[in-house]
Amino acid sequence: MKSNKQFLGMAAALAANVIFGFSFVFSKLALSVAHPLVILAVRFTVAFLLMNILWLAGLLKLNFKNKPKGKLLAMAVAQPLLYFILELYGLKMVSSALSGIIIALVPVGVLVISTLFLRENPTKTQVFYTLVSIVGISAISILSNDGEKSYLLGVALLVGAVIAAAVFNILSRKEAEHYSPFERTYAMFFIATVGFNIIAFCVLGKGYFSEVVSAFQSSDFIIAIIYLSVLSSVAAFMLYNYSTSKISAVRSSSFSNIITVVSVLGGVIILKEKFSILELLLCIPVILGVWGVNYQKEKA
Repeated sequence: MKSNKQFLGMAAALAANVIFGFSFVFSKLALSVAHPLVILAVRFTVAFLLMNILWLAGLLKLNFKNKPKGKLLAMAVAQPLLYFILELYGLKMVSSALSGIIIALVPVGVLVISTLFLRENPTKTQVFYTLVSIVGISAISILSNDGEKSYLLGVALLVGAVIAAAVFNILSRKEAEHYSPFERTYAMFFIATVGFNIIAFCVLGKGYFSEVVSAFQSSDFIIAIIYLSVLSSVAAFMLYNYSTSKISAVRSSSFSNIITVVSVLGGVIILKEKFSILELLLCIPVILGVWGVNYQKEKA
């Protein structure tokens, strides 16, 4: 029974991160039409509306009464609001090589925080395989370096994104005791909808509304938003929040390294981007690392 629960948790984490991986392809499609903040605001607004449709239709239930809300709010602020903002502005200042390496440190952050706060102690073998994945991603990132300069502020912002992602993983695991995957995802998208729309309006001013209208005149933008909202937001985050209730935070976060592999392959297959044999071979240690973390039994 326990092994079946863990299998479902790992399958959910894998599915979620495969969906996240392909989101980069659709994000590039949307970026050719709209401002990044417009994309984020529209993406999570549409996702939140869909969550409400599911709730009002009686397909899924919400119950926030008489439950602790402090950690749930912190989780929702950490991801996607803080994470996406920190990543967005960090990527503007840091080379693709260094940004890939920094973002790949999310499982390490989760490993450390989960040991301190959740008492979920990883084995030495899990630590080893986590590092194997990071080495693979780092090598792929270096090979795909775009030659841009790296700035200290950009590095700080990306480190902040890593911390936000790690905090989200830990709190999602912790709040699984009180809230269903749907309830946790609903809270996340409520905060994201309010936050991203306010930020977009503050940055773009009155031009925000005209940019939204202009973006929806593009079929590429509509296709991208459907994927980003329905699959990469509602489906993927619900799957991920489900996984954190079934397996440890270390295991669920280890699957995030699959995103790099999927996004690279998606770029090659769908966007016809160039990809060397060496980069393809470097995907092997990434996958091996994820397998190793989840194959090994954890300490009690």
